[in-house]
Amino acid sequence: QLQVLTRHVPAVESLGTITVLAVDKTGTLTQNRMEVAELFSSGASLVAAAAVDLPEAFHELVEFSILATPWDPFDPMEKALQAFGRARLDGTEHLHGDWKPEKAYELSPEILAMTHVYRVLEPGVHLLATKGAPEAVVDLCHLDEVASAGVSQAMEAMAARGLRVLGVAKGSWRGAEWPAIQHDFEFEFLGLVGLMDPPRPEVPAAIGECRQAGIRVMMLTGDHGATALSIARSVGLDSAWQVLTGPEIDALDEPALAARLRTTDICARLRPEQKLRLVRALQMDGEVVAMTGDGVNDAPALMASNVGIAMGARGTDVAREAADLVLLDDSFASIVAAIRLGRRIFDNLTQSMRFVFAVHVPLVGLTLLPLVFRWPPFLTPVHIALFHLFIDPACSLVLEAEPERPDVMTRPPRPVGTTPFQGRSVLYAVGQGAGVLGVLLGAYAACKEGWIWAPGWSESALRGTFFLPLVLSVFGLVVSSRPRGIGLANHYPAVLRMLAAILGAMVLVYGIPVIRRLLMIEGPGLPQVLAMFGALAGVALWLGVWRRLGWDQLMVTEKPSP
Repeated sequence: QLQVLTRHVPAVESLGTITVLAVDKTGTLTQNRMEVAELFSSGASLVAAAAVDLPEAFHELVEFSILATPWDPFDPMEKALQAFGRARLDGTEHLHGDWKPEKAYELSPEILAMTHVYRVLEPGVHLLATKGAPEAVVDLCHLDEVASAGVSQAMEAMAARGLRVLGVAKGSWRGAEWPAIQHDFEFEFLGLVGLMDPPRPEVPAAIGECRQAGIRVMMLTGDHGATALSIARSVGLDSAWQVLTGPEIDALDEPALAARLRTTDICARLRPEQKLRLVRALQMDGEVVAMTGDGVNDAPALMASNVGIAMGARGTDVAREAADLVLLDDSFASIVAAIRLGRRIFDNLTQSMRFVFAVHVPLVGLTLLPLVFRWPPFLTPVHIALFHLFIDPACSLVLEAEPERPDVMTRPPRPVGTTPFQGRSVLYAVGQGAGVLGVLLGAYAACKEGWIWAPGWSESALRGTFFLPLVLSVFGLVVSSRPRGIGLANHYPAVLRMLAAILGAMVLVYGIPVIRRLLMIEGPGLPQVLAMFGALAGVALWLGVWRRLGWDQLMVTEKPSP
């Protein structure tokens, strides 16, 4: 339902501790449905949606953007280039569906561009088609300062409108041996292609929810800084609008990088290995990091992060194997939903642990202490077995399955290392149970020793008097184990069904003679009924007073130390 696949179960609980959520832009904050929006060539611009027919001046630009792309691509950006070119160049000589690249130069950390090499009709001549980061393509084309400035100005303008910008170039090669690198070719710059990838509509609200929860959201992208900044503005990601680029990261040492990241939420023009440095720098600064990734090279950063999140729709198998969680729909909102679920699970486990500690104090005490005081045994194995028929469903069907608290996404992340067995939380639970034990044991002693009524109550009469208050204390401990400010209405319907089950079972226990004999209890008379209600009132009063102390808040709202 949440579109999140959990590969390591503890990671869901760990989501409640994260302080930084570092996410990809493309496909996570955006819809990953790209389309060509704008073209630039020879100083002229064209808005794709405004042009019915593609002017001749842009035919070569579109033609070589297709030749630099696989004919049947997987990447959404390359799919958009192919779809646009086939639609706008249909019926022209600029489509070459039967051409197959003879050689390909792939993207590399040194050159953020790729080149396809085609054999053409003239013997010994090869055609080159290149696309990539505009600055990389400009460098391959060896443009002069004036031409480079014009391309840079157009690129900045397109990126500022939120477009992902690609440079396109062509070239030719004559020779028997292929050059080792793309720089050894001669290229002619053709222009720029701007692609639009609209933000997901649910992202701004999800980012606002993270901000309320004390979680900082960072954008990690390989796109140009201006493109990242435009998308960040549209989704409400950052208020300072500072961008840290890959080359700037390379120039910083670890302490300087950690200091810079304290005021920067947007990192652009990143290479995969730089993501690993970012994760480690954030962790060195005391942050708990969840990071998304989809590529093979993202695996080290995913493994180094506190919670690695892989993309299910567009991610590689290597990234999914390295991650703790897999997003089936690649949506940022699904991450936030998983964080909400993780906090709810931890809250419910904490409540369940408190209940388990509390409910076993009177159970163990009423089993052992009568023997210590040389009284008749109060609980036998059959009573304990019946008692656990109420304890286990109270944990699994009520407390662990409760809906989230109203403040689940408005409180800060809990400190790392916090567990449901936190000392003061356990102390609160033991205090709950000790009070119930004290009330029931005191009432039992009063009736046994004749402090209120005349002595001489039989063992079965004493057991019949105080077994019902002991069982109903399970219900009281369920209610009082929850944080203050959440009333009985928030339990409905699970707790009410539990109360109905307890009362129904007690009717059978006290109403059917065979069961009474099996449990060795006696049907209560008027004195027993009065003692029974007195014990119930004492238990309710104690639980109410203890709940008023507010110790149940210590576990889930404790803030990290600075």
